[in-house]
Amino acid sequence: MESDDQSAWASATGGLGDAVRHQVLGAAADIMRGDPATGRVTADPSDQSAVTLYLALLQDRLPVYARVMKDLGSRVGEGDVADNLAPAAQATIGFYTAILAAKVSVFANPDQLVRLRQVFQTHDLGPQAAYEGVARYLTAERELGRIAPDVDCTAAAHLLLGACLNHVFTKTLLGEAPPDDTYVAQIIAGLRLGHRPECPPAEGTAPDHAG
Repeated sequence: MESDDQSAWASATGGLGDAVRHQVLGAAADIMRGDPATGRVTADPSDQSAVTLYLALLQDRLPVYARVMKDLGSRVGEGDVADNLAPAAQATIGFYTAILAAKVSVFANPDQLVRLRQVFQTHDLGPQAAYEGVARYLTAERELGRIAPDVDCTAAAHLLLGACLNHVFTKTLLGEAPPDDTYVAQIIAGLRLGHRPECPPAEGTAPDHAG
């Protein structure tokens, strides 16, 4: 069963941006209160600044990202599945491009990372909501027969969004990568969501017209 915070991503009503922003603000408040086990906020103010910057970026970018994922869910049965997935993948690239450097700064401090992990678990924040949104969309399309019946929708969602994160990491590290739209098209095609075509007859073999 979804918590109230998780259902904010999938809600059909308005106010999605405010609901997601509220999640981040709650996490920020918990971080500022420090670790309840020790009462300590941070050993180094610069570390706290890294967490503060990361949460500020989340507050600004996460509601937009969540709305794109919600829009994906509303497109079930409409248009082309690959065309529907492309904006979600592009939004994932844009989201992680904006937050990756700040997130890495938090990862560099083990104490802050553990604390952030605890707070995220409390407020149901993290990439799982996006993965689940894409998986739900693909499952609905599979039920309509618009993608192959043997597609593992959860695995496909992880492959798509994980590849988008890898693209951002590679572009950030090396300073170059394929254009985002080209990369997204290649990754979606690589998911092989469509029905598999029948194998053509071997070369030199006549088709069997018996019957």
